[in-house]
Amino acid sequence: MDPNEIQPHLEATGITEARIPICARPVFVIGAPRSGTTVLARSLAQHSEFWTSDESQILWDLFEGGRLDKNYQRRERYDGSWLCKQDVGKEEFLAFLGLGLNALFTSRSQGKRWVDQTPVYALLADNLARMFPGAFFVHILRDGRKVVHSMINFLARFNERELPDTVKRSPRPAWSADFTEACRTWRRFVEAALHFQARFPDRCLTVVNEQMVADPAGEFGEILKFIQASHEDGPANFFRSNRINSSFVQAPDSSAGSRSSTGPWGLWSPQQRRIFVEEAGATMLKYGLAAESELASLQEAVSETEA
Repeated sequence: MDPNEIQPHLEATGITEARIPICARPVFVIGAPRSGTTVLARSLAQHSEFWTSDESQILWDLFEGGRLDKNYQRRERYDGSWLCKQDVGKEEFLAFLGLGLNALFTSRSQGKRWVDQTPVYALLADNLARMFPGAFFVHILRDGRKVVHSMINFLARFNERELPDTVKRSPRPAWSADFTEACRTWRRFVEAALHFQARFPDRCLTVVNEQMVADPAGEFGEILKFIQASHEDGPANFFRSNRINSSFVQAPDSSAGSRSSTGPWGLWSPQQRRIFVEEAGATMLKYGLAAESELASLQEAVSETEA
């Protein structure tokens, strides 16, 4: 764009050099895919102070493959790195990027605190904390067995004729077709989010999906207190009556109705059970989703079925 055209363009979008509004305390809902990030964010949006929309994906597209580090990597080249020449450190660089993106998101949030619900941001949380210094993070943790079962049944939930052409042409997540990859994905996201929380305990709160289902009022009371919002009943009431577990608005959670005593475990093959124990069992135990006795019984059941 011609430099002379920049200011009129900004004014046309409601942005002026004098004042660009940003959200001081946005909220990122993070977690493994199929854990309930969507319903949690939409529940928070029932609060009078909050707004949410679709998964943004923007930040992942910026960070994926180390894109935002590439200019720093140019320091050894003949043309050098502008950021290094101007003595712009990574913290400063991310802070300025965050200001611009915050202003963009805030321009759509109708004057409310915005809530982002992109699960993959669990893998970017450290950088996001620098970009948005006032942001809070709510990590939703769900039993790995239910998550993995939902992942591998992700495509079966849809009738192809009901999908938009853009969705039909889109690449399918690897975890939707590979049981081992589903287990590894759940483990990787959980480990990343909980490691982040350990480093930033004042900014990240982990809530357990199953506990939220059992006590929406109590759990949302804790969430609202943590993210410094006034108490309202709307979020808990919405969560209580909705079980959205998908990026697709009208798609129900394929495992929502599977609440037998054995759950998804009883529907898996012996090989799938063995893979889950090997790939995700330690994480289930480490973060309190399975007791030692329960994990031992799962391992024993695997051994018996494969004997």
